Amino acid sequence: MLLEKVRSSRGWDFRSYKRTSLRRRLAKRLGELGIDSLGDYSARLDSDPEEYDRLFSTLTIQVSEFFREPRAFELLGSVLRDYVPERRRAGAKEVRAWCCGCAGGEEAYSLAMLLADVTGRVDKDMGFKVFATDIDPGAVEKARKAVYREDSTLNVPPAFREGYMFPVEGAWKVKYDIRNLVKFGTLDIVRDTPISKIDVLVCRNLFIYFDKGLQDKVFDKLDYSLRPGGVMVLGKAEVLPPRFSRSYHSLGGRFNIYRKSH
Repeated sequence: MLLEKVRSSRGWDFRSYKRTSLRRRLAKRLGELGIDSLGDYSARLDSDPEEYDRLFSTLTIQVSEFFREPRAFELLGSVLRDYVPERRRAGAKEVRAWCCGCAGGEEAYSLAMLLADVTGRVDKDMGFKVFATDIDPGAVEKARKAVYREDSTLNVPPAFREGYMFPVEGAWKVKYDIRNLVKFGTLDIVRDTPISKIDVLVCRNLFIYFDKGLQDKVFDKLDYSLRPGGVMVLGKAEVLPPRFSRSYHSLGGRFNIYRKSH
């Protein structure tokens, strides 16, 4: 089986990912290569080991854009305008945020811009840091470069575009002041140890690729990462596992913004 071949050869375990998503993405890759059968593709992997990396990127790619679903970011901004002063009163000196499954960095930089705006409005002395991780090293490298096509920046509020980005060769680049506040790294949330003591955890549209057993396993890690009282943001199509329904309460309705109990 192809998934077993990938796991034994490279250690990437996709066996608990949803089969429909994997089939769709694998079919896309075979179509790009003009290959008709999995047997022929397996032979291609044997003859061209670099194809493993291209397959990996195909199976893990996440479509993203800045301020995807702007209303969700508006609601998160409203939540943070109350949350930041609360953390200051508790003695905190910075807000620690984590974008898990950051893809090419659009969402992580959106979160950093939002935090820069909120802290500037409610507490200029409150620092923040955004950790951004993804399983795909290629996506992380793209994120570090911070250069994006026009069509991925259409939802950036005009004031944010003017304050935090600048045009470069037909594209847009995130200014250093924001890039310096986002720390990117490669992390497989299924296998690796999660980041701890997080105040704001954004993990949108990642669970939709996992089967239920893997969803529960990953959510255990996210729950461990988020400090009591912290804020979690999931995708619109994602729901909390039922066993966590009493330890989280909804702040954002259909946008799945939650507050963890103290």
